[in-house]
Order: sequence, then C-alpha cells, then structure tokens
Amino acid sequence: MKEFLIQVSAFVRKEMAEILRQPRLVGTLILGPFLILLIFGIGYNNSLRTMRTVMVVPADSKIKEEIQEIMGRLTGAIELVDIVETVEEGDQLLADGDADLVLLTPADPFGDVRSNQQAQMEMIHNEIDPLEQMFVNTLERAYVEEVNRLVMVRTLDRSKEESQTVLGKVQQAHSDATELRQDLQNGDGEKAAAGIVTLVEDFEEINLALSSSLASFEGVQSIADEEEHPSPFERLKDSATILAELESFDPGQESYDQEIAEVANLEDQLSEMDQFLTEFIALDSRVLARPFAGTIEQLSSVTFGPIDFYVPGVISLLLQHIAITLAALSIVRERVGGAFELFRAAPVTSFQTLLGKTISFMIFGGVLAAVLTILVILLLNVPMLGSWVWYVIVVLALLYTSLGMGFAISSISQTDSQAVQYSMIVLLASIFFSGFFIALHNLLTGVHIVSWLLPTTYGTAMLQDVMLRGRPPEPLLLVGLILFGVLLYTFAWWRLRHLMARE
Repeated sequence: MKEFLIQVSAFVRKEMAEILRQPRLVGTLILGPFLILLIFGIGYNNSLRTMRTVMVVPADSKIKEEIQEIMGRLTGAIELVDIVETVEEGDQLLADGDADLVLLTPADPFGDVRSNQQAQMEMIHNEIDPLEQMFVNTLERAYVEEVNRLVMVRTLDRSKEESQTVLGKVQQAHSDATELRQDLQNGDGEKAAAGIVTLVEDFEEINLALSSSLASFEGVQSIADEEEHPSPFERLKDSATILAELESFDPGQESYDQEIAEVANLEDQLSEMDQFLTEFIALDSRVLARPFAGTIEQLSSVTFGPIDFYVPGVISLLLQHIAITLAALSIVRERVGGAFELFRAAPVTSFQTLLGKTISFMIFGGVLAAVLTILVILLLNVPMLGSWVWYVIVVLALLYTSLGMGFAISSISQTDSQAVQYSMIVLLASIFFSGFFIALHNLLTGVHIVSWLLPTTYGTAMLQDVMLRGRPPEPLLLVGLILFGVLLYTFAWWRLRHLMARE
C-alpha cells in the first residue's frame, strides 16, 4: 500500500510540474474565462429596444391624432419617425434601414366594424433574429390592445355623459314617486292618479335613455360579487309589472295600502339606480376599460440580471472544457512520447496512472474554479444564495466527470490534434444542447439524450439551484453526474490498460 501511494504521489507531482512549467497556459486558463465574463457583463445591453416606426396613414384618414396618442403610450418601445400615406413609402424606408417597423392603419376602421369585421392593424418588419421577431409580435399585441383600450375609453366617456342625463331623470322619478306615495298616504286619490301618470312617463324616459355601455360596469360588478344579486337593471325590468298595476288605480277605492307598498318598492329601485349611476359616473374610464391589472412577484428577494443567469452556465461550461482538454491531451501525449514503456519499468499500473492524473487535474481545476468564482462574485456582484458546501460538491463532481470524459477521449485518440477535435465537438455540443444557450424544454425530447451525455448539463442546472435559487442541488442530478463519471472512468481505465499492455 505504501508503495502504491508513493507511486501515485510521484505521478501527481509529475503532472503538477508539467502544468506549472507552462505559466502562459495557467494564466490563460485562469484569466481568460474571467475576461470573457467581464467583457460580456460590461458590453451586454439589457435595455428595451426602441423600434423606429413609420406609420402608413391614408390621406383621407381621420385617426391621425389618435395614432399619435397611442404612440405616446408606447414610449420606450416605439419611436414614431415618420407618417407616410402609402405602403410603398413605408417599405422603402424599411428596406433602406431608416426604419425598423412599418405600421399600417386600416383605411376605414369604423366601416369594417359596421360590417361586422375586425379592423386589421398590420406590422411589417425585416427582422431575421427569432428573438427580435418575438419582440415584434409582443409589440403588435400591445399596440392593438392600446387601440382597443382607447376605443373602449372613449365609448365609456360618452356613456358616462349619457348616464349623467339618465341620473337626472332617475332623481326626478324618485322625487315624483315620493310625492305620489305621500298623496296616497294622505288619501288624495285624484292627485295620486295624476302622479301615477307622471311616474309612468318618467320610467318610459329612463328606459329610453339607458345606455347599453353601462353593461360594462355591471359586468365588472357581477364578477366581483360572489353571490348572484339582481342588478338595478334587472330590478328595473320588474318595474313594468308594478307600473301596469298602478295604471289600473281606482281613486274611489277604500284602501290605498297596496299602491303605497308598490310605490315604495319603486322608490327603492330608483334609489339603487341613483347609487349605481353615481358610482359609474365617478369611475375613471381608463380603469373601467381595463378593470384588471397583473403584477409579477419573484419568489426570491433578489432581482437577477442576464449576467447572474448566465454565470453558473459559463462556470460549468469552462470547467468542463478545461478539464476535458487537459485530460484528453494527457494520455495521448504519454502514448505518443513513449512514456508507457517507462511506466512498465517503474512499474506504474493503468489505475495508478488515471488516479495520479485525476488528483493533479482536480487540484488544478479546483484552484481555477476558486479563483474564477471569487472574481465573479467580487467584481460582477453575482449572488451566492445557497450553501458553499453544496457549491464545492457540485464543482468537484463536475470536474470529476469532465476529467473522466477527457480520459475517455484521450484513450481513443491517435494524435494530439484528434484529441483537441473531439474536445471541441463536446464544447460545441455543450453550448447548444446543455441548457446554457437554449433552455432544455425548447429541445425535442429525442435531443435530450445528447444533453444528458454532457457534464455541463448537470453542472449548469445544479449551480443555478445553489447560486440563484438558494437550495441544494437535485439529488438525482448529482448522483447521475457521479455515476456518469464512474462509467467514463471505467471505460478509460479499460482502454488504457489494453494500450499499456500492447505497447
């Protein structure tokens, strides 16, 4: 056992000495990744893009002022640079690069609506980036929503003006109903009969003056009310029955008790209508047109920027690439340089070779990871919400499995260049299939097989959990990563044993 440890330690010293004999390589591996992150952090612009927009408004259009008002509400996303009359003019500005967006307004939107058709608002763009295309789609929905909201607000404003008139008629009817009830209570049948005629006329005017737009307020009220109470509108419909009974009133009858109760019922209905209309008129039309608003709240108290999100993936990707590259070049260089004969003379087994290289590379990778993490946290202010213990465990598991993949690559490579090529293939696959650049849920299920054959897929997910979510890594991911490493090491050991025996 003592001899085993001596041989392994000697191999570790040999590998560390070879690494330290290349100070430029060490400096590049340490400073290079951080400089990439630093430049990205400084150069990334996370501000909302402002689209230079040209409006196509026909010469006879009557909605130019409304368009400018809508544009003012989308400040930050749209900058109105010009208003032209033809589509050809707008397309030319777009083709020349003088505009980012052309917005076509319908020639006769109100005519379209009267024809029972939606007026079409069209956006023309020249974007080839799918993310920018998604932004344009979102902008189009926001613009159409603003147009619809403006139409609704103006409709409600007119409705409120009409409601002011209706309110006056309701108040007058209530006053007449009160006077009628008093006449009935005083036993003045003749005066009461005349009051009934007046009250019937009042209700006829109210029904004619009611605006259908009031239904929007009623709809909001019905959503907020869990119980199904009849609205003033519904109760007003019942007034027709009461008024029909009152119209058969006989001034000479002995008792007016029934009529008094019916008139009191009408008074209650009118009081409710008075309150309903008063509340409606007092409401802001902008609130009524958009009665519900949404808010977004993040579970974490920390607000993350793009740099914060990408840093765990970058750390995982860089550590994997460095570990794979070092390991991929190590065995093939020993083989090409004829070192296997010296190992047999020592003697050093294939297991001791892998163990010594793994320990030395793990030490170097651990130091590199520590330096990179410190620089990222101190200079880029990336948060660390989770446990440092779990962070170290994830990093070590990532390095271990990445080294295993590198040794496997090295065992099947014939030359240095071939090993580097295999390492670059793994790097490119990791960029696109590990969740670093494209989220895994955006990949087809079959492609996930490739994703989970890459150590950085596990590393990115677990480092995000530890650093940004403040929770331990998923046990299944951690165990899966380690078992994957064991499998790679088993293959590398089997190949190395055969190579050393053959040579």
